[in-house]
Amino acid sequence: MAVTARQVYDLALVHIDEVMDSGKIAPRQPKYYEARAKSLITVLQTELLPQGTEPVIITDLNQEISLPDRVALLVLPYGLAAHLLMVDDMEIASFLNARYEELKNKLPSKIMPIEDVYYTLGGML
Repeated sequence: MAVTARQVYDLALVHIDEVMDSGKIAPRQPKYYEARAKSLITVLQTELLPQGTEPVIITDLNQEISLPDRVALLVLPYGLAAHLLMVDDMEIASFLNARYEELKNKLPSKIMPIEDVYYTLGGML
């Protein structure tokens, strides 16, 4: 299953409590959230992708995210929610950003070999 930007956006709105009692997204949330979400998702997914991987530029919320589903559903919504709320509520945005950073730091990293381009180690690598 490929996750769409809309799914990430909807999860972010849940994190910032823009949901009605029925579970549906509140129709009166600020319109600028959706307008900003495309650019923010593009930036955040680029940050979460392995180095050298080209991100998908999000121009429509129905586009698929170029992250693994688990990262797109678990980590990305916290980052998006934090960035959307920075203007409205810095305290909650700070909490959401801390959670985003915590989850981001738990992601496995790829070990890259060091290349001694200046031969400073005299061939010891």
